Amino acid sequence: MFKVVDKSKKDSETSLSPVDFANVPKREIDLKSLGINVKPDPTLGNKIEGDIAVDAFSSRFRRGAVRQSFRRWPDGEIPYAISTQYGPYSRSIIANAMQEYHKKTCLRFVPRDPLRHRNYIYIYPDDGCYSLVGKSGGRQPLSLDSGCIQTGTIVHELMHVTGFFHEQSRSDRDKYISIIWENIMEGAEDQFEKYGTNVVDLLGEDYDYSSIMHYGPYAFTGNGRRTIVALKPGSGDMGQRRGFSTLDMKKLNKLYSCSDKTPSITTTAKPTEKCEDTHWRCVFWSMSIFSYCERSKQIAQVECRKSCGNCDSKLVEIEENKTNGFLFVRYFIIIFYILYFIINKIDSLP
Repeated sequence: MFKVVDKSKKDSETSLSPVDFANVPKREIDLKSLGINVKPDPTLGNKIEGDIAVDAFSSRFRRGAVRQSFRRWPDGEIPYAISTQYGPYSRSIIANAMQEYHKKTCLRFVPRDPLRHRNYIYIYPDDGCYSLVGKSGGRQPLSLDSGCIQTGTIVHELMHVTGFFHEQSRSDRDKYISIIWENIMEGAEDQFEKYGTNVVDLLGEDYDYSSIMHYGPYAFTGNGRRTIVALKPGSGDMGQRRGFSTLDMKKLNKLYSCSDKTPSITTTAKPTEKCEDTHWRCVFWSMSIFSYCERSKQIAQVECRKSCGNCDSKLVEIEENKTNGFLFVRYFIIIFYILYFIINKIDSLP
């Protein structure tokens, strides 16, 4: 039976493989067709602002001492591990969400190396969808339960990880939206708090109705009526969970000093200045008979540039023959070991 999440399995840490990035489906499965309870907006949970974990709001945060810039991940590198309870489909959707960041920003989600990474996110299927805001230190949880396995929802939660709050939390929101307090369900009023610039860094950018981080117009409604009303034109996409808005990408790239230009249709990951591997399996992947370096852009251009010989485009063009040579060596080694095994078996026969 197809399972998005299998909680009968032991929960332990693992990472995504090249196969997960290569097997992203062209169309996502309707989770409701599998009997999974999916909310209209899965990010509206029972945490602070729906999907922000309580630990993100320490007493130091409440005093306004923390801004996004202080919670950034060094060099835009975000180490991660994921639970073994996710099935192949879930892994491919999580990979697809990460790939959105790799395509459109300079941020990189890299498999956690225990020897290098003390601070990392752990993606696991707890109760609902939630995350901390920015880098909190140590192993920090990012929950993606069965109803959260949608690319847009995961992109939203990962944007919390990078250091972003919800758009309607901005200090200047009252110029752009009106909160209809009487329509909010009882006890959910605190989900609509706004924060000063000592907490939320506006990055000098305009308010964005289309942000993947904005609540929808019926968020936390108690009577089926709107809780948020736009005060200006251009709010048709308010609450969308399809993917980044143009301003989302611009803010991400500005926060992490990626580029002065807004990315749009970039299809390949931007190489880092240093040519180095970011995954401990790179050497094995580069020598594998499955030709991961040739089959996976994620491996060849992001995680294993050094082992795959892709430190720059010129090197790739000049050394095509060398790549073919590596393939020959790989096959030769495999055939040698197979023959060695067969000969030893024959010699051991009576």
